[in-house]
Amino acid sequence: MASEPLYPIRDVSRLTGINPVTLRAWQRRYGLLKPARTEKGHRLYSDDDIALIRRILHWLDQGVSIGQVKGLLAEPAPVASGSNWEQAGDRLMTAAQQLNAGRLEAELLELTSLYPAELVLRRVIEPWLLALARLQRPDAQLIEQSARALLKRLLHQLLTIKTGPVIAVARVGQVREQQAVLTQFELQGLECRSLDLGVLDPLTLPLAEGRLKYDALVVILGAGLSQGWFSEMDAALPAHCFFIGELGNLYRQQGWLNRPFSTNVSDITREHDASFSLVQN
Repeated sequence: MASEPLYPIRDVSRLTGINPVTLRAWQRRYGLLKPARTEKGHRLYSDDDIALIRRILHWLDQGVSIGQVKGLLAEPAPVASGSNWEQAGDRLMTAAQQLNAGRLEAELLELTSLYPAELVLRRVIEPWLLALARLQRPDAQLIEQSARALLKRLLHQLLTIKTGPVIAVARVGQVREQQAVLTQFELQGLECRSLDLGVLDPLTLPLAEGRLKYDALVVILGAGLSQGWFSEMDAALPAHCFFIGELGNLYRQQGWLNRPFSTNVSDITREHDASFSLVQN
């Protein structure tokens, strides 16, 4: 017996981490979902639909393209792990090396509209940015700068969410400015609005919290921080504050972290869901 349709699309987005735009695209372009409708035409999803979305996520995580998922849902089969992500990264790199801004933008828009933000960032964009930084050719700097500039502009354009918790994002230590917009994009995938506070300033932080009325602060940790910095900063940080960033693993090993830490904000929702309930509610 089919389960009762109970969940509006925003609730499904929070439960699965898939934003409403992507859920609608999966239905419209690929026929993967068939939610019920209210009398006013609003989508309603059931527990069976949510289970199906999680099965889709499983295949995407294995490297299956969204266009191939429907067949695998009906008849599961082994797949070449990571193949779709590798191909997507290759397409981005080719467009970047050719300085083909139109093609690069189209590839990025396709990825961000059809796949969850976390998967796109972890499996494609972050490895691609790392590969750009390692290019060894005379025009490497031009290629990397052009690609990063386009990505930053595009992600800012995609930050369109108007409801949900407001999460402030700040940087400390040696962190690329672009890391903030990548974090904001991931937060949007979690149905959160975001504010970029730039480099964290302990003197103005209480003023910003009072005036901007954000619900939580996410601090991206970079290189060059000391135990003293963490001790001195603790009093200035709000109650709902979380650290993220790869280098945070080093600070955690030293025992310096005095706030909840995960490598990225999606991991925060999984590992600290009780304290980061602003996203989960």
